[in-house]
Amino acid sequence: MKNTFITVVMAAAVLIAGCGKKSSSSSAPPPPAQAEAASLPSSVLQPALAAWQHGDSAAAVSSFIAADWSARPLFAAGSALNLSEDQFRALSSADRQAKSSEMTAQLDSFKQLAATVTQAGRDAASKGDAAQARKYFTSLKQCGKALDGPDCSSLVQLVGQSLQKRADTELLKIGQ
Repeated sequence: MKNTFITVVMAAAVLIAGCGKKSSSSSAPPPPAQAEAASLPSSVLQPALAAWQHGDSAAAVSSFIAADWSARPLFAAGSALNLSEDQFRALSSADRQAKSSEMTAQLDSFKQLAATVTQAGRDAASKGDAAQARKYFTSLKQCGKALDGPDCSSLVQLVGQSLQKRADTELLKIGQ
């Protein structure tokens, strides 16, 4: 399942990179990975996570703060992070264990991205740009609220609560 998530994210990145290019006169069908990714609904975090996976932290942070946190789905189709707590509990013990490992790996990457967004906000605040810092921390808080919803697993909700607290702390430092 982890490989499926990575494949979908990478396929989406290829699709995004190819946007705006003229297609050749050939009418060959797209490769299966591209066709599969094109048929999947885009997720809120897909652009940020794809940039993060490719090592482009600046683009990842920009995508993160530009995200519409009220939109759904938050995560790519097929991601274990899309499971609600009820869906997670309904899995067999073996499937729960596998999904738990998958969730942990995906959340580790996401938390690294969130830490980078936090640091960007702190850097802006230290340069006296409170307005820019507020953008970073407000986006972090909105993301946390989105993750702390009933459509997410308890583990994802805990991460969301942590992000909200971190954002609130940072916003207080700059005078909200």
